[in-house]
Amino acid sequence: MSQQPVPQDEVAASLRTSRELGPDYDDAVAASLAERLDHVIDARVREHLAARAQSAPPAPQRPDKGMSGNTLRLVMGILSLAFAVPISAIGGSYAGGVGMVLAWIGILVFYCMVVIGSRR
Repeated sequence: MSQQPVPQDEVAASLRTSRELGPDYDDAVAASLAERLDHVIDARVREHLAARAQSAPPAPQRPDKGMSGNTLRLVMGILSLAFAVPISAIGGSYAGGVGMVLAWIGILVFYCMVVIGSRR
């Protein structure tokens, strides 16, 4: 990577020009100097990025696993709610309130297992 030196002679020339022209031209001289420095900085950044792109290994491609995490959570939420009513009714008819609580705990555990398992 070839490092272009900061044009010190240009900075010095700009300062001399600014002194000679007076304070009325300070803004114009500063803008001109800033533009020249921007070109040097842009060239350095391009060189750095090009060198980095050549030395960096390509990013591995991940194949699509199917459903995204948000879609899976939505589908599992709908299925959990759809099965919650009959499972709660069955659990409540056989074991009363305890059966309903166990049914809901089972639904929540099933939901969590599927959603957390899909992240792996």
